Amino acid sequence: MADNIKRKPMSESELSAAYTQASHKFASTTGWRELLSLADEFRVLDTYKDSPQMVLRCVKAASAPAYREITTALESNPDAGIAEYREAARVMGLISDYMDAREMMRVYTVRANILTYEKAVSLLSDSECTTEELGEGVELLRTVKGFRNSRELLERFEKHYFDTMYREALLLMENGHVYTEFEEAAEKFEKISVYSDAKDQAAACRKKANQLRPKVKKPKPEKAATATGDNVSRVKSQRSQRAGKAEKVKKPKDESISGVIEVWRDIDKRKFMQFLLWFALFVASIVFSILIGRITFSWIAANADLIRMLCVISAGISAFFGGRAFLQMLTQSMRKKLAKAAVAFGKKLAAPLVKAVGKLLASIGIDITNRRRRLGGRDEKSIVHYETETVKKKKKKLKNELKWAEQTSNCARVRFIFIDYMIHRVRNGYHMRHSMTTMEMGRELAVEPEDRELFRVYQMARYSGGRAEDEITAGKVRELKAINARKN
Repeated sequence: MADNIKRKPMSESELSAAYTQASHKFASTTGWRELLSLADEFRVLDTYKDSPQMVLRCVKAASAPAYREITTALESNPDAGIAEYREAARVMGLISDYMDAREMMRVYTVRANILTYEKAVSLLSDSECTTEELGEGVELLRTVKGFRNSRELLERFEKHYFDTMYREALLLMENGHVYTEFEEAAEKFEKISVYSDAKDQAAACRKKANQLRPKVKKPKPEKAATATGDNVSRVKSQRSQRAGKAEKVKKPKDESISGVIEVWRDIDKRKFMQFLLWFALFVASIVFSILIGRITFSWIAANADLIRMLCVISAGISAFFGGRAFLQMLTQSMRKKLAKAAVAFGKKLAAPLVKAVGKLLASIGIDITNRRRRLGGRDEKSIVHYETETVKKKKKKLKNELKWAEQTSNCARVRFIFIDYMIHRVRNGYHMRHSMTTMEMGRELAVEPEDRELFRVYQMARYSGGRAEDEITAGKVRELKAINARKN
């Protein structure tokens, strides 16, 4: 808790006041959380009077209800997250002398580490993860350093995260032209300040941002009014007029207006003027190509087709350079938002077409949706529980959605075998909770050496990435397939 925080020594009067206040709280406190907090207050008093004994009394009074509430809550909530297990382990550490609280603290710590490790691996193994998600995965690995192969994964992905973040920040710094982009680049460099010269680059970005930041003019001090009544009244009227004008222009009522002002402040004005010129040329070319047929001038009428073709070429060129100028006038964050909006709009337009094509292919026996799901190898979705049906119907509906012939690697074949193995265990009465990890299932099911071998190879196939392809041979796959056949 707060034991390691250095505090200023308290005087005798302060100690007496704090002790009296804490003693009054102890007489009226009943909740275990308040009791543990009160124990910290007595612990701060060190050896003053009977403070050590009061700490023990608070912890002892809180132990039974805290232990009962935490164990009951976690047993009834199989989907508890990392934060819940961390907090439970912390409280069990505070009441470690009560029953098996010390052992429960270790159990909850291990479960929290498992969930943290799995979340970090899922983030880092996603090929489409963003730099922020990559950094989150690295931070999670730092919290469980020393657990399983976290140290090895951290060494590999931390370097990748630093390189990626450094490249993004450097690109933003080199292409930036407004102060907000340099501030964003500085924030990225500061996140990886221990890497290379990121700290110096962050300082340079801050300096550049301060140079480009719009200067705010300080209001001029008003001249002191003379003591005469006319001057005082004139100054007051001028102040009231200025205050009224300031209130009118202080802040736009419409939020869209303030948004436009902010965008106008950030965009590149020179590129904006280029965009307007190219856009005007584009509109003029289109209009002239439409009106060319109405012009009766002899030379123009004789060469109307050639002039119309030149107008179309001019319109294409102006559209290209106008679009380029439009993108260049925007900041990098604006371009990202525009790209996301364009992709979302394209998906929305293409969704009916994709749905129609899917229905057409399904009508002739080709289900591309299910096939893509099967080839993805997402084994965590292969065993499904339907809560609205009976247990018997649940077990009958269990099936392996993967197809053996479609598995393209030994790792995928091992996952297929493991899923088939688990489906038969569930059909035979095994209750698999959603929160259970592979190691927990292995401790309950793998009682024989060949079962343990199946779980070991599956762990390798799922968590070791491409490294497992060299270790899992075709002979090993045939051996596991024979084990699964014997068990079923």
